[in-house]
Amino acid sequence: MTFTKAGNKKAITLKKATVRTASLLLAGVFLFGVGSVQANQLAQASRARGDDYPHYYKNGSQDIDKWRLYSRQCTSFAAFRLSNANGFELPPAYGNAREWGYRAQREGYRVDKTPTIGSIAWDGSGDYGHVAWVSNVFGDMIEIEEYNYGYTGKYNRRTIKASSMTGFIHFKDLGGTSKAPSVPISPSLGVPGTHLFTEKAAIMNQPSQQAAIIDYYYPGESVHYDQTLEKDGYKWLSYLSRTGSRRYVQLTKTATSKSGWEKQGTTWYYFENGKVSLGWKKINGSWYYFQTNGSMRTGWLKDGSKWYYLKSSGEMQTGWLKDKGIWYYLESSGAMKTSQWFQLSGKHYYVNASGELAVDTTIDGFQVDSNGARVEKNPNKP
Repeated sequence: MTFTKAGNKKAITLKKATVRTASLLLAGVFLFGVGSVQANQLAQASRARGDDYPHYYKNGSQDIDKWRLYSRQCTSFAAFRLSNANGFELPPAYGNAREWGYRAQREGYRVDKTPTIGSIAWDGSGDYGHVAWVSNVFGDMIEIEEYNYGYTGKYNRRTIKASSMTGFIHFKDLGGTSKAPSVPISPSLGVPGTHLFTEKAAIMNQPSQQAAIIDYYYPGESVHYDQTLEKDGYKWLSYLSRTGSRRYVQLTKTATSKSGWEKQGTTWYYFENGKVSLGWKKINGSWYYFQTNGSMRTGWLKDGSKWYYLKSSGEMQTGWLKDKGIWYYLESSGAMKTSQWFQLSGKHYYVNASGELAVDTTIDGFQVDSNGARVEKNPNKP
């Protein structure tokens, strides 16, 4: 009886053990099966292309590539892959990898923490930074293809955490273009677009020539803008920077924006339909004179054979003028009287060839008093 009971107990224990072993084996088969399926799915999703970098770059026979970047560097490979796989041509001489993300944002491309296949993984740390082409994304992991990782000057493919990168540049993902979304604007401010710079242009924090300069765009660089406006005689492009601050770039001088007075430094100018006035100009009933550079004239002016005087306000003087203690008389035309007698309010005065009023002297047999008025002879006296 004891043997039989023991035998039955042992048999029952063996049966349970067998069931547990079978369960574990089944679980293992299930787990490994799922893992294999997942791995296959990831492999199928990967857009890795292998080392397709042109041989004339990888073997060093051409030190500078078509994008004006050093060959066998991460930047050259990324530019090649963008062109070859994405159909996107990177502007020439895009600079060190460390600057790629900042420049791309400045030009209106989306730079964020979200990787997509075909985007550029960007590491902005260190002296030079690093860039790579994203060939796959699964969860918080990404697969990248690159060159010169670890300063080897060779192709590499690896899987890393997406969070290990500074960000991802979306020049033109394989799903389509990745320009940053435009900010809705009033139609009066213009149509969004992209501007290619042909000369150095300052980036400012306000649409004014006196505004602070933040940075510069250089020939060959471009910017995606969402606004245009006219101010201070210029057409401006405007966009939101990566910090969310609005930036302005002076583009072209407007032909019709300037009208009226404008002070530049300490000098006054007068504009009509965008053009600076030159020579004599009557403004609000007063005459002004503008020199060949457009600046308003003040003080004495000789025009032809005539002398004129322009006040500190620029207005042409008429009538009596006392300058440095000497009296002059300027006609209604503004011309200074010279070498003649003239009559005002019943009194006679004389001015010499320099236009100076004669005082306390005798002219043509007539005495003039201290005020310059001629002393008339008494007809009843000899």
